[in-house]
Amino acid sequence: MPREQLQVLNALDVAKTQLYHFTAIIIAGMGFFTDAYDLFSISLVTKLLGRIYYYKAGSVKPGTLPPSVASSVTGVALVGTLVGQLFFGWLGDKMGRKKVYGITLILMVGCSLASGLSFGQSPKGVMATLCFFRFWLGFGIGGDYPLSATIMSEYANKKTRGAFIAAVFAMQGFGILASGVFSLIVSTAFDHAYKAPPYEVDPIGSTVPQADYIWRLILMFGAVPAALTYYWRMKMPETARYTALVAKNAKQAAQDMARVLQVELDPEEAKVQRMAEEPANSFGLFSRQFARRHGLHLLGTTTTWFLLDIAFYSQNLFQKDVFTAIGWIPKAQTMNAVHEVYRVSKAQTLIALCSTVPGYWFTVVFIDIIGRFAIQMMGFFFMTVFMFALAIPYHHWTLKPNQLGFVVMYSFTFFFANFGPNATTFVVPAEIFPARLRSTCHGISAAAGKAGAIVGAFGFLYASQSTNPKLTDPGYPAGIGVKNSLIVLGCINFLGMCFTFLVPEPNGKSLEEMSGENEDESIVSVDLQATSNKLCGGEKGVIGLTGSLNLFVAIKNIAAIRIISSGKAIVIAGMGFFTDAYDLFCISLVTKLLGRIYYYSGEAKPGTLPPNVSAAVNGVAFCGTLAGQLFFGWLGDKMGRKRVYGMTLMLMVICSIASALSFGKDPKAIIATLCFFRFWLGFGIGGDYPLSATIMSEYANKKTRGAFIAAVFAMQGFGILAGGMVAIIVSAAFKARYPAPAYQVDPVGSTAPEADYVWRIILMFGAVPAALTYYWRMKMPETARYTALVAKNAKQAAADMSKVLQVELEAEQEKVERLAQEQGNDFGLFSKEFLRRHGLHLLGTTSTWFLLDIAFYSQNLFQKDIFSAIGWIPKAQTMNAIEEVFRIARAQTLIALCSTVPGYWFTVALIDKMGRFAIQLMGFFFMTVFMFALAIPYNHWTHKDNRIGFVIMYSLTFFFANFGPNATTFVVPAEIFPARLRSTCHGISAASGKAGAMVGAFGFLYAAQSQDKTKTDKGYPPGIGVRNSLIVLGIVNFLGMLFTFLVPESKGKSLEEMSLENEQENGSATEMRPHAGRDVRTIPV
Repeated sequence: MPREQLQVLNALDVAKTQLYHFTAIIIAGMGFFTDAYDLFSISLVTKLLGRIYYYKAGSVKPGTLPPSVASSVTGVALVGTLVGQLFFGWLGDKMGRKKVYGITLILMVGCSLASGLSFGQSPKGVMATLCFFRFWLGFGIGGDYPLSATIMSEYANKKTRGAFIAAVFAMQGFGILASGVFSLIVSTAFDHAYKAPPYEVDPIGSTVPQADYIWRLILMFGAVPAALTYYWRMKMPETARYTALVAKNAKQAAQDMARVLQVELDPEEAKVQRMAEEPANSFGLFSRQFARRHGLHLLGTTTTWFLLDIAFYSQNLFQKDVFTAIGWIPKAQTMNAVHEVYRVSKAQTLIALCSTVPGYWFTVVFIDIIGRFAIQMMGFFFMTVFMFALAIPYHHWTLKPNQLGFVVMYSFTFFFANFGPNATTFVVPAEIFPARLRSTCHGISAAAGKAGAIVGAFGFLYASQSTNPKLTDPGYPAGIGVKNSLIVLGCINFLGMCFTFLVPEPNGKSLEEMSGENEDESIVSVDLQATSNKLCGGEKGVIGLTGSLNLFVAIKNIAAIRIISSGKAIVIAGMGFFTDAYDLFCISLVTKLLGRIYYYSGEAKPGTLPPNVSAAVNGVAFCGTLAGQLFFGWLGDKMGRKRVYGMTLMLMVICSIASALSFGKDPKAIIATLCFFRFWLGFGIGGDYPLSATIMSEYANKKTRGAFIAAVFAMQGFGILAGGMVAIIVSAAFKARYPAPAYQVDPVGSTAPEADYVWRIILMFGAVPAALTYYWRMKMPETARYTALVAKNAKQAAADMSKVLQVELEAEQEKVERLAQEQGNDFGLFSKEFLRRHGLHLLGTTSTWFLLDIAFYSQNLFQKDIFSAIGWIPKAQTMNAIEEVFRIARAQTLIALCSTVPGYWFTVALIDKMGRFAIQLMGFFFMTVFMFALAIPYNHWTHKDNRIGFVIMYSLTFFFANFGPNATTFVVPAEIFPARLRSTCHGISAASGKAGAMVGAFGFLYAAQSQDKTKTDKGYPPGIGVRNSLIVLGIVNFLGMLFTFLVPESKGKSLEEMSLENEQENGSATEMRPHAGRDVRTIPV
């Protein structure tokens, strides 16, 4: 029989976010702020220590720490951290979290001060003293890892627990930033107060005596934030989970949490005693029972953290290259000692600001939406991709013109470490183990990570040395080289991705459910204790009602729907859109390559696709998409969403592969075959629009429905980005493997035979994400709204949603039949009733989507100007075929990164706050403004000096397209039409959008040609010119703004309220019908 959860723990699990949550984040987070400050600040002063204590008279370069001393100074704190994690993790389970928490903070404060006061009669004495205190500093820091994570997890509610623990860890980013900023302040002050010449002018005078105070002040400042939080740490009560489940003191736990939550709580001492006597709640760390229940989990958390930290701390390998590329670190002999500290601090602060801090907070925002597993898997995946992208064409990145690209790739690697496993490896061990072993297991996992950090920071510092002993850094033996080190790191990240499968997903589950301490808590119970209901604002009972279908109210009002809160539905539907965008946009990356391969003519410029062939290759998928939207939209209402959903995915997988395998006897045959398969690829993609939108809208709760549907559509941004990244990686690999001269040097040799594989691999890759989600699409149940309202099978709908929501639901077959017999619920698409109720709505959704896509797909007009302004697309004849693919992919990736992706996610974040209407109107307004701002002074923008301004205006136009109508036109048609016509109407709206896309992409490509016949592009007739085309596009956007007034606002309303399928559903509270023997609860509709 299911055992009831302890009231005090249940109250914590369901409590709304309150002030004490944020207090706990700050108290625990300031510890991590200090940890990061203390661990990373030493790297800012190691060069200064070398100048002060290891100066060699007559040396051309300033003194530096010998490799052994540098490793000791930098690494001894990591060793101390590893030991502290194991010891304090164990002690936190033995003595309690709170008692030990104060000890670690005192150690950190004392040893930070002592590190800055390190003295000795010789350099060795000073370094030995410094290393001694930094070991014990690390020992205290190590204790903060398991204790902060455990305390935060045991205080948090289960809905936002991941974000709270991640927020504590994210304070590391600010700690790293603070170390750089404080170093900048101190070094600037000393540089102004004590002027000194560069080393090359005066070797001795370049290091002023006062410089010895700088490193001491920087290290000692780490004591300040730790000391400030000591009082508050001591005021925190012990966590209820430790007090009740480990110390077995139910009365004290209830008293502590009653003060925190400000509610009355029953101690339930008998229940605590009964739980303590059960064998399942008493096994130890080294028992068979632990190995059976949690052995693989502990293996997963330790290995993933170990592998992650090898890669994460290997950043030391690249810092010299990164700082050189930024241009902020001149040669050491050209600076004095204090100024060198300033330069190093400035560079590290920039790196922290650009990649470290944002990644942490992306995790905080998304961890409870998409889950720990997905974030960790994604992070390891992109780290693997970027490491191999750095490694395979490594020689390419060493060339001076490409160093900026190296910095970007490097930053992305560590952005996805922080928006990935660097955060999740900290979060998960605090959630999945029993309370009596939680701190210990987190300490073991963290210690494994620090072992990896030592390997990454020092093992790879030696390994990355040149294979030629003459080219190694002073004092280092020969290694395997940077390129081979990067390949090894790529393999390590891939292993991290594999071991992630051993780690369970704790998103949305209580700590007791994950640890097995409450075996019966296997489903989400709606019948909450009285206290938890007080916190949530409800009364005890089950979901049941009159006047509206039981399961619809359940879907609308249960915010913790598992399939939604875990992000599964978003991922399943979103990966379809990821694939859609990849397949539709990747063709533009390879059209120039197709021209070089199949239309070479021996002229001064490389071969290009004729206009009609280019239009066919690029546009045939749009035609297929339009047809697919209409057909599959209609079929989704006839056969059901789920059945048709599998068909579209199979079409996409097969036709992606078939497109890449297009062969023929001559160029025309190959292009014809390619066009044939891309039409059917588009046909499958078209089906994904109405089905994904409809499924997501019918699964979502009304409070966050807009964000969920928009999140599915926003995966397009990542699909476009992935197209660029795959093309970059493939072209870079082929370019490095098959070097070829530029076209102007050797027209024939510039297109290597192997180039034919490049476009095929890029197109074929589109099948991968689609194939990966096929199994999960087939596992999804049919939506309850289709099953109940269209198929009229209330029993099946209730059974499906009972599994999803994990609550009891009544079938209510009679009510379904009664609803079906009402005249208002049976009219067809071409009926007068539909025209009366929804005619203007359909006109609004079709016209706005049509007008939006004309403007959105007109971006082809400006790409030449943009790429030219960026300076990344030289003239075609100066490159070989594969180099051209690389350049185009890089430029398009930049555009996607700067304007496309951010706009989508702004919509996701704000759509349920601002509403669909406001976002769409705002988007069309700004698109109108920017189009006219580009058009009226068009001659101004054509001057070379003003092109960057043109790029900014262009990017803002498409930012407001994505944070505007490009997202809302997809969302709204899935919300405002009846269930039996929802997919059809969305398909019609989407198809009108694709018609607009064809007008924008191809009609305006002809229209924008010069009015002078001699200045048109080859093969094109005269048009109205770019300036006039921009004016027309401005008018198109203005019309979109006007037609937006035909579209209703669906924010916060149920689908039945919008479609009028439940006329009684007018927003008032609906009375519940009780089940026998239970109380009732009123749920607002």
